[in-house]
Amino acid sequence: MEEEATRQVDQNQVEEAFEQFDFDDYLLDLLEAVDDQQQKLQVSHGVFQHKSEDLRCQDQA
Repeated sequence: MEEEATRQVDQNQVEEAFEQFDFDDYLLDLLEAVDDQQQKLQVSHGVFQHKSEDLRCQDQA
């Protein structure tokens, strides 16, 4: 019986925590982090392509 009461309290605490947690802000923060990472990768890819072109030009010369 005590276990069940404790479990009920824990379940209520979990439900309250979920209600207080702002998933919109959390998801927006994640989306922003993904976008930042994608932009960094795009820049790195551009640098890589530029250096690859330079190497090809040097090889052909």
